[in-house]
Amino acid sequence: MGSMYGSAWVSQYGPAPDGVSADTWATVLAGITPAQLAHGLREAVALGRDFPPSAPRFRGMCLGIPSFAQVQREFLKAMRTSFGRLVWSNIDGYCFRTADQRTADSMLRDAYELAKDHVMRGGELPPEPVAAIATAKQDTGALASAETARKNLDALATLFAAEDV
Repeated sequence: MGSMYGSAWVSQYGPAPDGVSADTWATVLAGITPAQLAHGLREAVALGRDFPPSAPRFRGMCLGIPSFAQVQREFLKAMRTSFGRLVWSNIDGYCFRTADQRTADSMLRDAYELAKDHVMRGGELPPEPVAAIATAKQDTGALASAETARKNLDALATLFAAEDV
């Protein structure tokens, strides 16, 4: 981190972090695998920020927790990453789809926080789906001929004329 963030890291933790800082980071990163640590470092580089993330934020990056904005964008495009599916599992789909924008945003934020908490505490992400569920195409039917349409419209006109009497 000192190599990536230079003086921003050194001013917060010193050139060789020890004591409370080292203990805190060690505790926060306990259980993180080398592959997850590498993922977190790649995410830190991808963010392109001048200041290092906090220890809890870096743990989330190592665990693959996207930002809320990324999840929001994912929901707009109807794509579902493993984390996005976990977020969706915490939402009542009917209520979400029928809610006003403010309520839907609040529901999404709450579901995001629940999913983030689950992963940060060591919970698993849902597995990738085995296959997509096929949706049957509805038969839209063929258009009626002009003659058939005229005959049906005349029958309806007669029916309604008879009810007016």
